[in-house]
Amino acid sequence: LVKMPGSKQEKKVTPAKLQPPKQRETRKKPLSIEWTETEKQELDFGRFVGLAFSGFVLAVYLRTMHPTVAGGDSGELMGAACELGVAHPPGYPLFTMLSWLGIQLIPVGSPGYRMNCVSVIFGVLASFFHFKTVLRWHLGLYHPRGPDNPWIGSAWIAMLSSGLMSFCPLIWQYSTHTEVFAMNNMFIAILLYLTVRYVQESQVKFARLGALFIGLGLTNQHTLVLYAFPLVLWMLYIGRHELLSFKEMSILVLLGLLGLSPYLYLFWAATHAPLGSWGDTSTLSGWPAVGFWTHFLRKEYGTFALYSGKESPSGLKQLLLAMRLYSLSIFRSDSLFLGFAAPFGLFSSVYQNGFKTFGAVIASMMIFYMVVFHYLANLPLDKPLFFGVHVRFWMQPHIVVFAFLGIGADKIFSHLGSFRRPVVILFTLAAVTAQLGVNWEKMDQSDNWFTHDFGKAMLDHRPEHAVLLTQGDVVTNSVRYHQRCQKYRLDVAHLDMPMMTYEWFKTMHGPHFPHPPWAPPMKFPGVQFAVGGTPLKEHRKCCPYSMKQFLDANFPSKRPFYLVGGWYGTELSNGQQPPGIPGYYTEPVGTAMRIIAGRKRLKSKEYKEETRNFTIPARLPDMKKYDQTSWEYTILVNYISYSQALWVNRMERAVAKGKEPDPSPWIKEQKELAKVIKNLEKLIALAEKEGIVEEDLYRNTGIAYGRLKCEEPNLYPKVDCLGQTKMRAMMKKFLEVTKKPKHETQNEKLVVDNPTKFINLG
Repeated sequence: LVKMPGSKQEKKVTPAKLQPPKQRETRKKPLSIEWTETEKQELDFGRFVGLAFSGFVLAVYLRTMHPTVAGGDSGELMGAACELGVAHPPGYPLFTMLSWLGIQLIPVGSPGYRMNCVSVIFGVLASFFHFKTVLRWHLGLYHPRGPDNPWIGSAWIAMLSSGLMSFCPLIWQYSTHTEVFAMNNMFIAILLYLTVRYVQESQVKFARLGALFIGLGLTNQHTLVLYAFPLVLWMLYIGRHELLSFKEMSILVLLGLLGLSPYLYLFWAATHAPLGSWGDTSTLSGWPAVGFWTHFLRKEYGTFALYSGKESPSGLKQLLLAMRLYSLSIFRSDSLFLGFAAPFGLFSSVYQNGFKTFGAVIASMMIFYMVVFHYLANLPLDKPLFFGVHVRFWMQPHIVVFAFLGIGADKIFSHLGSFRRPVVILFTLAAVTAQLGVNWEKMDQSDNWFTHDFGKAMLDHRPEHAVLLTQGDVVTNSVRYHQRCQKYRLDVAHLDMPMMTYEWFKTMHGPHFPHPPWAPPMKFPGVQFAVGGTPLKEHRKCCPYSMKQFLDANFPSKRPFYLVGGWYGTELSNGQQPPGIPGYYTEPVGTAMRIIAGRKRLKSKEYKEETRNFTIPARLPDMKKYDQTSWEYTILVNYISYSQALWVNRMERAVAKGKEPDPSPWIKEQKELAKVIKNLEKLIALAEKEGIVEEDLYRNTGIAYGRLKCEEPNLYPKVDCLGQTKMRAMMKKFLEVTKKPKHETQNEKLVVDNPTKFINLG
């Protein structure tokens, strides 16, 4: 009740009229930091250190970079970039265009050298943004610093984290040659940096840039979505008052679509489809064009798979095995055994100040990736080469783990009091230097010409206008680089047999294979190659042809046909091994097998001409530097295999020329047999030196010794003859290393178990 002035009356006033007017609610903003002067100085110092550190990483990467094409997908990606074609699914349009741009703008070196420089740039940018991320993350974790300990050291922690990451063998290896992983590392680091900036400054521009870079990143590696999905959900939650409006969501979606726009390149690239280009992306879908969606979704590999082979383990068992192997890698060799600090960084960032949600979401993002990826990844990890392919996808979690490692190391150092500053500085310099020094020799690829020379040999040893059928990445892609980028030996028609199994191959590539005026174009007796004309996958609808039908359509031919990497599946009855094609014979001639209609061998004169140029290069990969997961190991094994096949074939040709007159059991061509033994012994020495177990080398050398004539008169048939003694020694070694079942080695065991019996191998 309120008494009115000058009146005895009281007026009743409602409580609402006594309350002050309501103020309009202001939207809450995410956590925002006002830096102190000391922290601003640390940021300024960090900018300087970050640029200097990135310059150092650039110098190291350029110094240790591959000079030309490397193994794996490198040659295929280079070929697509050189001629603006389409790379294997999902197409990698942004990577292809930027690599092509690098060829045009970088003024020195071969196309391979220039594209490797582009990957180096991606790798350096990944290091730079990783440094900037850890710098701001660490600075925000301990904001504000107490007056009793004003030294922050965020720049040194960032250098520790990013230095160990940059010179980690896995990251370093894939930053110095043409591959898509350095670009993916760059996008992951940029996303982490933009996330930290948004959390600290609450500016919408960082969320918008994040949407753009997520789109751009997805034009390179689809695995980025396993990071982007939880990251986007979290950012929309903490910024819900600003981001969850129609206007802002529309802007974010449009920027994401703009980031995806490089995929439009695939439609244009399909209009000229250079040889070696993948798919027919000229339409969205359809048959036989297959279309953009098939390529984008990787249906030809399996949308959620890495591997299209028959041995494709996946599921919980694969997940547990892969997680164990990853833990061993990151906590040991990849981090100089400093990986133990990462859990400290995780717990520190989760329970420290307002950044606990950021640390938790970064950890959740990595765990989500690890679980989903390893559950779906179906490469057989017990095979060294496939394991080497699998570990490339560990770089994505490495970026997060090394960030936690740096923050965790500082958490440990925080207990040192006044000693923290000198210890952090000295430890950072020592750890980064050690990581660099320990891995330098193995990572220095500046003289690695092995893949380049391997592919060149495949072409150099072929006569003019030859037809070359290949399978296997290191064979196919090394040849592809030389033809598509170096424009070398374009007269050779190179057919990738696995690629022939796709329905777009005939329409996109068939008309473009080179042929001389005196020979007809290549003939394809159906839409796509299928082993034995067997039923095809659902998205491959009709008209298969077998390899026999393909050869029948093109034989007889004045053009010589060659096979490298073996037949793509057998077409012999009952799956006989080794794989073969009915009615056709392959004769080893060095780096390839000559395909011959019928069962006749090449004539002596033609055979000598074919084989005269083949030698194993004097300079070969050193297995102290390259392990069994490397493509260099595959190249060395291939050289040994090619040479062994050649000399065994020469032995068989010598045997085919007949024996000496009866009663002699010896073949006539003893000089040729001596050459065979000499060269097989050299191969054994090379294999043993490099730690390569090639069991058939011992067996074949033993067979050759068993045919070696006893030189001393009247010594036959005594068993102390050199040939008999050496034969038993070789067969014994074969039995020691072979993995063949016992029922397949009974003849060799018979030789070893009867030392007093003369055994004539004819």
